[in-house]
Amino acid sequence: MLAPLWSTGDACAAGAPRSLQQLRHTAWTVRDGAPPEIWALAQSRDGYLWLGTGSGLYRFDGARFERFRPMQGEHLPSLNVNSLLATRTGDLWIGFASGAVARLRAGHLATFDLGISSVPVLALAEDRAGVIWAVFGEDNRGGVARFRGGRWEVLDRRHGVAAGAATSVVAGMDGSVWIAVGGELAVLRPGAARFARVSASASERPQLRQAPDGAIWLSTGTRPGLQRIAGSAAGAPQTWVQPPMTANPRAESIFFDRRDGLWGTYGSGGVFRLGLDWVDGALLPNGLRERFGLERGLTSNLANPILKDREGNIWVGTNLGLDQFRETSAVVALGLPTDSRNGFRIAPGPAGAMFVTTNEALFLASPGRVARKLARLPRRPLILHTDALARVWIGTDRTLGIWSGTSVRDVPLPWRRPTPFALVEERPGRICVSSANGAFCRKGDRWVPEPLLATTGNPPTQILRDGAGRTWIAEGDRIELIEGTRRRGFSARKDLALGTVVVIAVRGNHVYAGGDFGLARFDGRRFVTLRSDVHPFLSRTAGIVETASGDLWLNTARGVVKVARSDLEVAFAHATRPIKARVFDRDDGMPGVAQQDSWSQTAFEAEDGRLWFLTRVGVAWIDPTQLFFNRLPPPVIIKSLTSGGRSYLGEAPILLPKGTSNLQIAYTATSLAVPSRVQFRYQLEGIDDGWVDAGTRREAFYTGLTPGSYRFRLMAANEDGVWNRQGATLAFTIPPTFVQSWTFRLLCGLAALLILGLLYRLRLRAAAHRIRARMAERMGERERIARELHDTLLQSVQTLTLHVQVAVEDLPRDAPERARLESALNRADRAISEGRDRVRDLRTQLDPEGIVEILAEIVAEQGFDPATGVRIQAIGDTRPLTPVALDEIVRIAGEAIANVRQHAKATQLRIEIRFARPLTIRLSDDGAGIPAAILERGGKAGHYGLQGMHERARKLRGTLAIRALAVGGTELVLTIPAHVAYARRGGSRWSAWRDRLPRLFNARLWRRLAASRHITID
Repeated sequence: MLAPLWSTGDACAAGAPRSLQQLRHTAWTVRDGAPPEIWALAQSRDGYLWLGTGSGLYRFDGARFERFRPMQGEHLPSLNVNSLLATRTGDLWIGFASGAVARLRAGHLATFDLGISSVPVLALAEDRAGVIWAVFGEDNRGGVARFRGGRWEVLDRRHGVAAGAATSVVAGMDGSVWIAVGGELAVLRPGAARFARVSASASERPQLRQAPDGAIWLSTGTRPGLQRIAGSAAGAPQTWVQPPMTANPRAESIFFDRRDGLWGTYGSGGVFRLGLDWVDGALLPNGLRERFGLERGLTSNLANPILKDREGNIWVGTNLGLDQFRETSAVVALGLPTDSRNGFRIAPGPAGAMFVTTNEALFLASPGRVARKLARLPRRPLILHTDALARVWIGTDRTLGIWSGTSVRDVPLPWRRPTPFALVEERPGRICVSSANGAFCRKGDRWVPEPLLATTGNPPTQILRDGAGRTWIAEGDRIELIEGTRRRGFSARKDLALGTVVVIAVRGNHVYAGGDFGLARFDGRRFVTLRSDVHPFLSRTAGIVETASGDLWLNTARGVVKVARSDLEVAFAHATRPIKARVFDRDDGMPGVAQQDSWSQTAFEAEDGRLWFLTRVGVAWIDPTQLFFNRLPPPVIIKSLTSGGRSYLGEAPILLPKGTSNLQIAYTATSLAVPSRVQFRYQLEGIDDGWVDAGTRREAFYTGLTPGSYRFRLMAANEDGVWNRQGATLAFTIPPTFVQSWTFRLLCGLAALLILGLLYRLRLRAAAHRIRARMAERMGERERIARELHDTLLQSVQTLTLHVQVAVEDLPRDAPERARLESALNRADRAISEGRDRVRDLRTQLDPEGIVEILAEIVAEQGFDPATGVRIQAIGDTRPLTPVALDEIVRIAGEAIANVRQHAKATQLRIEIRFARPLTIRLSDDGAGIPAAILERGGKAGHYGLQGMHERARKLRGTLAIRALAVGGTELVLTIPAHVAYARRGGSRWSAWRDRLPRLFNARLWRRLAASRHITID
C-alpha cells in the first residue's frame, strides 16, 4: 500500500499535533534583512508575505525583504503601518497609525481618509459579500467603518455601534461581522441592519477570532485569559481558558491552525499554543499548553501579528524580526540530549517506542511523549540490541549488560582485556559476540567458543543473520559470508567498492551494505555497488532500512534518503544511471546528518512503522505514511528588468532605449515553506535554444542583444519539485538605432553595391587597358615587321632582281635560259608586289567606325555569285571599335564569309551587327550547313579555321557560337564584352562629328560598291 503524501496546502493532516519544539522554526532578524517592529502580516494572492512595520510596508518572497516604494506621483500617508488585509480580488488594504487607509491594486496606491485623524487603524476584514471593514481606536476615541460602493462610511449608534475605541473585527463564515468596540462585543447578522450586542466582556483591547466550529474567541476581558462564546446566539455558555502565564498575559493576536490548535502571541512573552479537541461538535481545550520564547530561538518575546499562509506555515512578527513555524516530515524526539559526546545507540522497544542510549544513560523514546530516562550507564555504550525475548543488551568496551526493567546487570565478556566486539543474535534468544580474541556464544550463564564466527582479519564491526540463515560479518573494507560451513569474502576486488564498510542490513534475503563511497546490495553471486561519485546523496551511508513495502531508507552524510522500490530495482539494474530519490535534511526537520562513528545501525524501523534515525545532534523519526509534500505550485513573478541603470516593472510590454544590448531580469517565486529549495527555469525566446536551469538563482543576465521583440518565459518549482509550468512571461522590445535600422542596412547595401560596381568598372577598365596595351604592342610589332620586310627582305629581293635583270639583258634574246630567267623575274616582281601589299596591310589601320564597310569589302573581294543575295545590317548607334577588337572581328568574319563562299553554296547571306552591350555580330546563310560531327569536334581534322575563330573570340573575352539552323544553313554568333569591343569616347561632340564626316562619305562610296556587287547595306 502506498503511503499518502500530506500536502502543506491541505486543510488538515492526519496524526497527533506536534510540540512547538518539534516544528521547524526559522528566524529572520535585522541582520538577515528583516525589518523591526512588525505590527501586521498578510499574504496577497500572488504569494507575497506583506509586513506592516513602524518603518514602512515591506514584502517577503522567502528569500529577500523588499521595502515597498509607491509609483511616481503616489505616496504612503504614513510609515507606521498597523494593519493589513489581502482580499479575495487581489487588493491589499493598509491601515495606518495616522488614521488613514490605503488600497494597493495592481501596483497603484489609492489613499482614503476615515475622518478621524491620529487614531490608528487597528484591524481590517473582508466579509462574505466583499465589503471591507475597518476598526480604529486609541484611548476613548475610535469607531468602525466599512467600504462599499467605492467609498468609506463611518458607523455610529444608529447602526448599533457603541462609542469608543474599536480594536478588532472578524468576518464570520456565515456572513456575520463581529466587532469589539467600546468594551463591548457586537455582531451584525446576515440581513440585519444593525449590530446586536453580545453578552461578553470585551475590555482591554480584545482580539477576536472565529474557530473552525464557528465559535468566536476573544482575548482578555474581565479577567486574563481567552474567552470562548458560541457563534450562533448571544447568551450561550462561555468557556474561559488560561494560556501559559507571562508577565503580561494579554494576548496581542490569536489564531487557529489546521490541526485546530489555538495560537497566540504575547506582548512580552513570545508565542503560546493551546491544545483543542472536538467534543460533541465543538472545539474545547484539552489541557495542553505550550510556550515558545526567546530562550528557544524566537527573535523576540515582544510578539504581535500571527498568520497562516497558503502552504500552512505559521508566521509570527516581533519587534526584532520574523519567525516561521512549519510541520515537517522528520520529527525530533523530545526529552533526549541535543548531542552526545560519543554518539547515540538505538534499538526497537515496545509499542512503537525505541530504546536510546546516550553517553551515560538509557532512554525510552516515543513519538507522542517526552523521552523517559530508564537508567544511568556507568560506561560508554557501543552496542544496543533488543533480542527476541525482549531483553535489552548494552555493550561497552569492557562489559555486556542486560536491562532488567529497573537496572542494568553486567555480564562479563569471555576475554579479559577490553577490546571492540560485535554482537549477533545467532538464533532467537541466543547471543553471540565476536572480536579479535575469538567468537563465543552465550549458553546459560557461560560463554561457549564458536569458531565459525571468528574473523581472521580486522576486528568485526557488525554481525547479522539473514532470512536464509546466512551470517554476514563486516570487518574493515570487506564482508565475510558464512553459509553452513563455507566462508566467502567480498572486497573491492569483488565489486564491493565501498571503502570502509560502515553498516550492513538485511530484510528477508536482501542484504545491503553501506560505506564511505555508497551503497551495495547482494544479488546472490556478488555485490552490486551504487557509487557516491555518481549518486552524491549516498555518501557515507551509515544506516539502512528496507520497509515492508520494499522502499529503502538510508541515513547518509547528506541526510535521510528514500528510494522507492521500483526506482531501487532500476538503480541496481543500471548502476550508472541517476537514481530518483527524495532527500530529507534540516529543511525537512532532521536535526543533523547521519552519525558516523557508530558500531551499529543508525536507522531502525519501529513496531508502528515509524523510522528512527540517529544524528550527531539528536534523534528523529519519520512516519512513512505521513510525509509532508507541498502540492501547491509556487506563484511565479517577474519583478523587474534592469538596463542602463534603469529598472522597468515586469507587468507590461517594455520598450527599452535604442541601442540596448545588456540587461538583467529579476524574478522570484513565492513559495515560503523552503525558499532555499525553489528551482527556476527560464528561456528568452530567440536567444536560448531551450530552457535554462537556473537552480536557485533569481536573476538572469543577457548581453549582446540585437534590436527586436523578445519574450522572457519563467517557470519555478517548490521544495518538492512541483512545477508551475504556466509560469510568467515578460515581453520587451529593443528598437534599433539608425545604425541598426533597416534603412541604414539598405543604405549600406546600396553603398556596397555601388562600391562593388565601381570596383567592377575599375576592373573592366584595367582589363581594357591591358587589352589596349597589348593592341598597341601588337600594332607596334606589325609596324616593326613591316619596316623589316620593307627595309631588308623586299629591298634585298628588289636588288637581287635588278642584278638578275642586268644579267638577263646580257643574254642573247633567243637563248633558252633568257626566257626562263625572264619568267622567273616576272614571278619575282609579282612576289615583291604582293610583299608590298602585305607590308601596306600591316601598316594600314582599319577604320574603327567602318566595320560595316570593311565587311562589305570582304564580301566584295570573295566574288560571290551574282545570284547570291548578301545583306549587311547595323542595329543601334554605331560606335567606334578598339583596333584589336576590330582586327580580330574582321579576321573572324572574313574566315566565316570565306567558308560560306567556298563550302556553303548559299543563295542568301545575312550579316547583322548589333551595337549594344555586349557587341553582337550574327552571320547566317541558307547553304548546305556544317556537318554535326564537325560542330561537335569544333573543326575538321587537319583544318584550323574554326579553331582559330574560337581562339580569337576567347582572346577578346567573348564567345563564339556556331549552330545549324532548323530550316537549313548555318548561324554564327560572335559576342564581345562592351568594355573590350568599344573604344573610349573622348573630345568634344563637334570633334567627334568632324572626324565622322569623312567616314560617312567613304560609307556612301562603299554602298555604291556594294550595290554594284549585289550587296545590301542597311
